[in-house]
Amino acid sequence: MNRNAIRLCLLGGIFVLFFTQARADSGTRTPEDFCRDWFGQTAQAIPLTLCNTNVVIQEVTLDGKPSGWLFRTDQVPPVCKGKRGQIAVLVAVGTDAHIKGLTVLAHKEDPRYFLRLKKAFFEQFRNQRADEDPAKFDAVTKATFSSRAIIRDVMEGTRTVIAQPEVAAKLHSGKKGG
Repeated sequence: MNRNAIRLCLLGGIFVLFFTQARADSGTRTPEDFCRDWFGQTAQAIPLTLCNTNVVIQEVTLDGKPSGWLFRTDQVPPVCKGKRGQIAVLVAVGTDAHIKGLTVLAHKEDPRYFLRLKKAFFEQFRNQRADEDPAKFDAVTKATFSSRAIIRDVMEGTRTVIAQPEVAAKLHSGKKGG
């Protein structure tokens, strides 16, 4: 059984209001929980200060060294909408410009269709480079608007993030991991 929750969390010194769909068996998870899953238990996220004022990005450090970045697709251009509105996805990108993970934080899509987006849909993004062709990713039948919006949102948002000078200066090309 699903239930909706509204949460106000402190993420890197910024209060973030987000909606989650929590499953009774998994509990409600915060962005900090996902950050630790994707980067390690000692990972810390702090806001970048020199980015474009319309872009909100958290730099993730692990043992004091840059490990990657976290961002919400609804806080990074472009605006990509599903059938009913914008879908907020939390995305983690490593210092090698590969996607480490993502999870949906909020959406207004029809649950009947949105629930067709299974784990395999989201797993196809893991370890993909930010410059991958969005056509490479598979949309989900009967959730086409939602899945295409997520694909575009994640891939274009990731490109926006890695193009920020403060991020680009810390990218490690050719280095595995991150």
